[in-house]
Amino acid sequence: MGLTEYGHIATEETQLRVADLLQAIAAGSAGPEYTDATFKALLDDTNTTEIFSAWWPLSAASNDSKYKRLLRFFTMLQTDKTYTVKFPSPAVSTNPAGTPADDLAGKSAAALATDSTNPEDWAAEDRMTWYVRANAVSLADGTMDVLAIEGEEEFDITGTLAPVYTFAPALLRRVIDDGSYLAKSWRSTLADGFTPYAENVAPNGKRRAMTWHATFPGGLNAKGALTSGAGLPVANFNSAVTGLALARKQTAYDSVWGDCDSLYMLDMWQLRHFNLENSRILEGCTSYSLQYKVAAAETGVKRVLLTASQASGFIVGSTVSVGDKGSNSSVDRYNTWMRDIADKVKVKSIETVTVGGTDYSAVNLDVADSFDVPETAYISSMPWHSGATEALPGHSDGAPGSLTNGKYPCRWAGVEMLNGAYVVGLDPLWNVTTVDGGVTYTAMACRDSEKEAGSVTANHVKVAEKTFTSVNAWNYELSMQNDSTESLLPDKTGGGETVGMKSAFCVPGSAGVRCPWRCGNLYNAGIAGAACAYGDFSPASSYWSGVPRLKGSGKKRGEWAGF
Repeated sequence: MGLTEYGHIATEETQLRVADLLQAIAAGSAGPEYTDATFKALLDDTNTTEIFSAWWPLSAASNDSKYKRLLRFFTMLQTDKTYTVKFPSPAVSTNPAGTPADDLAGKSAAALATDSTNPEDWAAEDRMTWYVRANAVSLADGTMDVLAIEGEEEFDITGTLAPVYTFAPALLRRVIDDGSYLAKSWRSTLADGFTPYAENVAPNGKRRAMTWHATFPGGLNAKGALTSGAGLPVANFNSAVTGLALARKQTAYDSVWGDCDSLYMLDMWQLRHFNLENSRILEGCTSYSLQYKVAAAETGVKRVLLTASQASGFIVGSTVSVGDKGSNSSVDRYNTWMRDIADKVKVKSIETVTVGGTDYSAVNLDVADSFDVPETAYISSMPWHSGATEALPGHSDGAPGSLTNGKYPCRWAGVEMLNGAYVVGLDPLWNVTTVDGGVTYTAMACRDSEKEAGSVTANHVKVAEKTFTSVNAWNYELSMQNDSTESLLPDKTGGGETVGMKSAFCVPGSAGVRCPWRCGNLYNAGIAGAACAYGDFSPASSYWSGVPRLKGSGKKRGEWAGF
């Protein structure tokens, strides 16, 4: 065996095909169709990365854009397989575990990795679940200008070159509830009963062959634009409306996360892991809320002194803020005095030190300049910097450190999630009205990022509706509505932390326009998860625990025109 251009092991058969094609291309007898057909025949659901790595440089002979070349490869990945997961119908059971069926039968749930484990995982190379990351810029027609793909020298994981997106097959979906089972099925080719996700319908009504989503939580680049890249502090304290303005600093066509993105991530969890939701399996950062008054004051330092017990809860590499509470009463992270010494900085190390004859644990911070720490100062955990899941091997799903202790961000389907902050979205807007005994959420979607706004306009269309009778409360979700892929509202509520969706939806008691805050924050614990939503924030609301994030392929979408 030998290495391809991007470092992946190539089988002898692949090497021979590459050699043959190089000769044919040089002779002018191998066009794009021949090249694609040759490599498509080599795909076997265990070697997708290898085939892509060998095919990619040869595909450049066509002079197609990198976007079109990616589109060609995802078209090559299309197969007639049907992957189904059968969940108990919510009418008969609240068990969240599903059973694989059809061409998924016989597979186990995709393995989950940590930074120190790398179990074998079918989903990493399967054509239905494979992905590749790339720097890309949004275009007016809803497509992308792909500048560099992962594996190329110019690829920039920090998002400085351009935001990092995860490109994957644009699957079609079918949901059937026969009263006994809720069967969710996916295909990559057209078939009766299957429809594309709304985000994968181009403005002209045609189906796209690939989809894409922002790989990382929202951060700001050097120009102050909302981006997707590793190593950035989160762009919290920004409302959905402000997030839209920051996204438009990238291009006029960008926007912030929507329910199209959230629903996709929920479905990809179910497809890969045969469970309705990620809670207690791959928890994410949902139980990492620490706040302590310093154990001793210091001057001219880059650390905070705590007791050994207090410091033991902090994780090296995680993010904290330090501030002087002084005589103020509130320790809410929203207050500027809780962040006025060091704001959103990484924990560099934790060590035992002796100061004035007393042993302390020093939480050393990754800062450029030293600072003074008064005796009234506090240290608080904050949402993680983006990119913590880069510690995972390859393209595995999982979390660094621990899968289930609620302290670490997680990744699945190539997208980093649950980093300790809500994902702030703007599509759809929820028009909340009061009714006898409750409130009704009417989901109003906007399919053109250039027309999005912080209020419902003529550019919005109704896509879903749900009435709640339990208001000013968290409603645990038993099941979700399945008739729209532009909205993620509950169908039935009344569940709990371990049954049904295992997440909750916070419902206000008053009327107004709201926007989705998704997944949960670092202290939501049992109410958090992929299906969680806080439904009481307006598009103008901001808080330390809310972070706008770039929208994926749904930023410009049309209506499915059918076969």
